[in-house]
Amino acid sequence: MLVSRVASVCLALGAAACTSVRPVAPSKLVAKQLPHVVSVTYTDKTVLVLMEPELSADTLKGVRWGTQDSVAIPLDSVRTVDARVRDRTKTLLLAAAVGLVVVGGAYIASTKTGEEDVSLRVCSSNSAREHPDQYPQCGP
Repeated sequence: MLVSRVASVCLALGAAACTSVRPVAPSKLVAKQLPHVVSVTYTDKTVLVLMEPELSADTLKGVRWGTQDSVAIPLDSVRTVDARVRDRTKTLLLAAAVGLVVVGGAYIASTKTGEEDVSLRVCSSNSAREHPDQYPQCGP
């Protein structure tokens, strides 16, 4: 149960780590690449958040965030559109970090002998403390 929760959290964080919110110029918008939510900044610097945006010719259409109001925005009145896009750098950093964790875990697992250090148990016993002359390996 705990493993599935940890895996779910790691998957969610991993997915978030591979994206960034970045401004996209209206002229570079592609209808197929629009995410489910975008933030539109008008030329007068006011901001509108749209859900389920669609690009139709020179108009950006969608539903205003928090309402069911349909909105159609001409692209010539848009300064930028902030959208969550894939971030190759973050993805590579995440992959490298996961790789290091896996390699480190494999190294630790391969160097562990699984044997108990008996000297620690002997030196911490009452007998070793009461008769230190019989246990010279434990030191003073």
